[in-house]
Amino acid sequence: MLNRLFLLLLVTLGGAGLAVQSTWNARLRLSTGSPILTTIVSLAVSLLLLLLLWISGTTERGSLPAFSSVPLWSWLGGVFAAYYLVSSLVAIPKIGVASVFSLIIAGQVMMSIVLDATGAFGVTQISLSSSRVVGTLLLLAGAVLIQK
Repeated sequence: MLNRLFLLLLVTLGGAGLAVQSTWNARLRLSTGSPILTTIVSLAVSLLLLLLLWISGTTERGSLPAFSSVPLWSWLGGVFAAYYLVSSLVAIPKIGVASVFSLIIAGQVMMSIVLDATGAFGVTQISLSSSRVVGTLLLLAGAVLIQK
């Protein structure tokens, strides 16, 4: 139970960090004048931090598999990170942080229940239930209300 609670806390803090990151990046965008350049800076900082952590040996090093040994789509997750960063940089000054993140969360949950229900991309299949549908609809209603 404590292990699960700790993981829930880590994920929640990660979400809070994303809101701060987007706010900081939106401010940087005012200075750079470009959402693309700002995203490049953000990703470069992320890459540098991850490289230092990886080099330090405090985490598992892992190894890259042969390119053809895994599905092509598994290499392309960074496309969505770049899209998320650029779209949030463009939207935050116009609709605000809460509006942007309520829509991001709504999109994540809607796609997540589809992925869970279908088992797409090798995730564990979790049946669609009435509580999952109601929960998603409530999140969508919250996102709509935040826009008002």
